[in-house]
Amino acid sequence: MLELFFEAFVLGLIGGAIPGPILTGTFAEILLGGFLQGLRVVLYALIVETAGALLALFVICFLGLSDIAVKIISVAGAVVLFWIAINIWKIQEISEDKKIILSFNKILLLVVFNGSYWVFWITVGIPKALVLDKIIFGGKFLFLGIFELGWLLIVVALAFIFFQFRPLLHRKNLIGPAFKSFVLVLVFLAVKTLLNVF
Repeated sequence: MLELFFEAFVLGLIGGAIPGPILTGTFAEILLGGFLQGLRVVLYALIVETAGALLALFVICFLGLSDIAVKIISVAGAVVLFWIAINIWKIQEISEDKKIILSFNKILLLVVFNGSYWVFWITVGIPKALVLDKIIFGGKFLFLGIFELGWLLIVVALAFIFFQFRPLLHRKNLIGPAFKSFVLVLVFLAVKTLLNVF
């Protein structure tokens, strides 16, 4: 059970650290209006992404997926983790080109139309949440809460680092190795998922 808690937290950390529209928007807001303005983006994204994950969780639980369906989805989740790892491997720098102001509605649209967000929750997050739910009552909600805690902590930490030490983020020799360590964790989790299915 503690292992699944740890996995939820680590997946949240990695999910929050992957450069995407939310992290880029947070950095842009910090550049335009300071740290607190960046935190507004983080809070909006936390609300929208948690609501989306809960919606996906309720829909899948309502459908009453069989163990075989969950195993098939888990295998797809392992493939998604490998795919994300391959994409992270290519990251050499964090771009701040898009200096935009993100409103709640814009963040809502970013999440709703973010295919990788939905693919992650349907293929990785929800199957793991359902495994924890079999072990402990309300485990699916605990998984989601721990994931979101990890996500929130890393996004706020990265926002703070960006705010305080922005010149460091431009060094390619620092960004590449940092994201390569995330790749190793994702590959480990993907292999572990496959081993649990088979």
